[in-house]
Amino acid sequence: MITLKKIVAGYGDKVVLADISAKIDPTKITVIMGPNGCGKTTLLKTIMGIVRPMSGEISLAGKEFEPSPRAWMRQGLFMIGQGKRVFPKMSVRENLEIMTHYWDDRKKFARRMDEVLAHFPDLRARLDDMAGNLSGGQQQMVALARGLINKPKCLLLDEPSIGLSPKLISETFKKLHEINSATGCGFVIVEHNLKTLLPLTHNALILAHGKLAYDGPSDGKTLDKMLTKIF
Repeated sequence: MITLKKIVAGYGDKVVLADISAKIDPTKITVIMGPNGCGKTTLLKTIMGIVRPMSGEISLAGKEFEPSPRAWMRQGLFMIGQGKRVFPKMSVRENLEIMTHYWDDRKKFARRMDEVLAHFPDLRARLDDMAGNLSGGQQQMVALARGLINKPKCLLLDEPSIGLSPKLISETFKKLHEINSATGCGFVIVEHNLKTLLPLTHNALILAHGKLAYDGPSDGKTLDKMLTKIF
């Protein structure tokens, strides 16, 4: 369990998150939602250690943990940010392989790539294509495949639906649910396409004005009332 206790975070002197306390199960699918500008991406970056909290504690499995991207990588947690999700002038294969540069046994890459591509069969024929020449949906699949190559325990995703058509958004979210069910890899997702995503998630965090308004199951009347009140 990833536990946040009284987290205050922001940029410079500007406080974006105020007194955030929550527990996140890294084996489940958790959605972070709220109005624009409420601090969703900042919360994701604070969990990952990209933004350092001004105060508060983050603990992992009951032990205080000082997060950083490198420290989380050792624990099996990775983040896929917004915007450009691939290295456009590298092939699909190279996009996947770059995540394994620190492996001692380079021979296992082909086996692991085969395991990952079982979730993204359309990419098999595109391994030698430049990632920048792929469609938006295919690039998203490459980004997810790259995130999975190291057998993560959990992936943090920031607005994975950006730039995708409604059909591709639905397919992407269903793929995340499929991967979670098949591998146990969890996801913490900042997203605004809630109608499509919410039925596939387990838990929800709702932010409002930089504070935590809800932390609980992503179904039920309590969540519905909260969403109606905030949005």
